[in-house]
Amino acid sequence: MERRYTYAEKGKAMANPHDHPARKRIRAPEMDTTDLVEENALTLIGRITNPKEQRIRSLIPYFSNRWEIKGEVEGSDLGNNCFQFRFTLEKDLNRILANRPYQFARWMVIVQKWEPIISS
Repeated sequence: MERRYTYAEKGKAMANPHDHPARKRIRAPEMDTTDLVEENALTLIGRITNPKEQRIRSLIPYFSNRWEIKGEVEGSDLGNNCFQFRFTLEKDLNRILANRPYQFARWMVIVQKWEPIISS
């Protein structure tokens, strides 16, 4: 009968907690985000539903013209099939949200008002 190897001989022994020092956590400094929240209060966030058929670089000018905005609007590609529109007038933003849903290139586009997520 062959000799059986122990766990330690196989390299399966329990790890020694003293081998690696524990990582110290770094706390991020507190930051006042009030100005950033105010700056993005009139922002619309959206996502395309079919990236193969819908192109954000075409979607931004399409909706900018179609919505007939009274104020100014600035569209940006956020990556990951997401985009944003920043408005100067709250009236424009509310009208656009009231007229949902929207479609582009025969596919739905998901849009909603940006809301800050503030964790404690």
